[in-house]
Amino acid sequence: MPQAPGKHIVLGMSGHIDHGKTSIVKALTGTDTDRLKEEKERGMTTDLGFAFMGSDVVMIDVPGHEKFVKTMVAGVNTVDVALLVIAADDGVMPQTREHLEILRLLQIPMGLIALNKIDLVDAEWKDAVKSDIARLVKGTFLEEAPVIPLSTVTGEGVENLRQAIGERVRLAGKRKDKGVFRLPIDRVFSIKGFGTVVAGTVLSGTIKIDDTVELLPQGRALRVRGLQVQDEPVSESSIGLRTAINLQGIEKESIERGDVLGQPGFYKPTSMMDATLTYLSSEKEKLENRVRVRFHVGTSEVIARIILLDREALLPGDEGFVQVHFEKPVVADVGDRFVVRSYSPVRTIGGGAILDVHPAKHKRFQDDVRTRLETIGHGGSKELILEHLVKEERALLSASELAKSAGIPQDQCVEILSGLGQSKHVLRLAPDGWFAAANMEALKTRLADLLAKLHAENPLKSGIASGELHSRLKPPVDRKLFDVVCGLLEKNGSLRLQADRIALASHAVQLTDEQKRIKKKIEDPLMKALLMPPSLREVTAGLGKEAEKLVTLMLETGDLVRLEQDIVVHRKAIELAKSTIRAFLLKKSQAGLGEIREHLGITRKYALPLLLYLDSIGLTERIGDYRRLKKTT
Repeated sequence: MPQAPGKHIVLGMSGHIDHGKTSIVKALTGTDTDRLKEEKERGMTTDLGFAFMGSDVVMIDVPGHEKFVKTMVAGVNTVDVALLVIAADDGVMPQTREHLEILRLLQIPMGLIALNKIDLVDAEWKDAVKSDIARLVKGTFLEEAPVIPLSTVTGEGVENLRQAIGERVRLAGKRKDKGVFRLPIDRVFSIKGFGTVVAGTVLSGTIKIDDTVELLPQGRALRVRGLQVQDEPVSESSIGLRTAINLQGIEKESIERGDVLGQPGFYKPTSMMDATLTYLSSEKEKLENRVRVRFHVGTSEVIARIILLDREALLPGDEGFVQVHFEKPVVADVGDRFVVRSYSPVRTIGGGAILDVHPAKHKRFQDDVRTRLETIGHGGSKELILEHLVKEERALLSASELAKSAGIPQDQCVEILSGLGQSKHVLRLAPDGWFAAANMEALKTRLADLLAKLHAENPLKSGIASGELHSRLKPPVDRKLFDVVCGLLEKNGSLRLQADRIALASHAVQLTDEQKRIKKKIEDPLMKALLMPPSLREVTAGLGKEAEKLVTLMLETGDLVRLEQDIVVHRKAIELAKSTIRAFLLKKSQAGLGEIREHLGITRKYALPLLLYLDSIGLTERIGDYRRLKKTT
């Protein structure tokens, strides 16, 4: 059947047990999808069966018995076009209704209806069943779908169905490819001489022989040994194709249906998700908060609890925001559709779409949570990326991290970030570090307010050590982000950065008259002695606690320089030493400690710590027993 190039369609069969789904597949393709011995003996499909119709259409035959509805969900999650099969002799049955509900919940875009076994009924009965079908599908995506009468026994109508399928397939839209490989596993088996094989439909991206893929939720890296599409070996497979993958280095017992193969490092298992949930209008009772359910997404079934975020209970027909808490890790993506079934007795009760695969744990009835989920639910990738940036107030995010959160390729994410940057919604604060502009303004305000508070508490400090300021900022932020913000505030004139200390640009130490008097008493003996000052204890003796604070201030401002614990000199002494030693070494080229000490006229007690200090600031450097001017000076 001719298709648009690169267009691969999955057609899913659904309907009540014994209504003839498998016989229709065989009539259309020549393939008997009842591949298991148990299926042959019982005459029913207990597992997913697959057949190929033309070069680009794969037909999925799913079980019809209520007991196997969970298997049907696994198959239908990858369907582009649905074929609802109804037997003319039975008409609409309970599982027919449930399968239709599941198709609606998963938002299958289009489909058609096969009225099978018309050889078993008369015209009047057939018309009555058609009327029942019209009532069943009214208001659904199948309301305008063709109803094709046929009999796989006599062959009547089979070609009409083939043509109708062809028309629907031609109308089917091409799948949106996120560009990141993902395949939910629905079959696991082994082949002698080859080893473990898994199968599923590629939901996104491409896969090639020798690629490394990640098995999730286990987190195991595996190599692709071989690929098959339509039972033929291929070197590459892509979105929409039913694909069998031969994996190296793992036993089949280590894999089960519901596991996912993905691009390494992209998808992460999660214990909870934010989602929208539609509660079926056919239900009789309201859905209570924290109800335990069976959650079906991709090919997995997981027990979970539904936390209602915006209401006390869901009434039949209602839709609301929920947070789903899982009893074991789940792997899914933003936008995935899911189905919820009651825990016991088991029946389909609702379904919806995933909004966030790695959310924070929410409190109920929070307006900001509802607003956020509404933004995600009604927006696209751009809105989702911006929302994740706004949510992250404490650190820069990379394009790869944001791409994973939004479930899109990194190059597409970078393009969106560039546009958001041009519109001033986001800031690029590092080569690959992004931050929400709104959060930046709030962070600047917090930082300035904290500095003002610390200045008020410490009026004799010229600034706050950057490490202390970072540790005092609550809630805390990543150090890289902190440093970037401080740099920006210094650039715009809001902050003053000196060495490792930070202050508001407007901050200035104001000394009282008494403090000025004490400061002079500290400076005078140091200025008088210059390079051989009295000890700090001698200088501050009898001046009280205020002298300690003033010494700290003067050390911060550079008026004083500490050479050793108890040796402090005035900055003018350092200026004198620098000019004297520079001139001396320009003449001598190099000199020993004794020569320099004698030239300065000071004792070894002061000369050695002074030279060590000059080494530390890059004026001099030691070569063996000699000092010389550092070449960079």
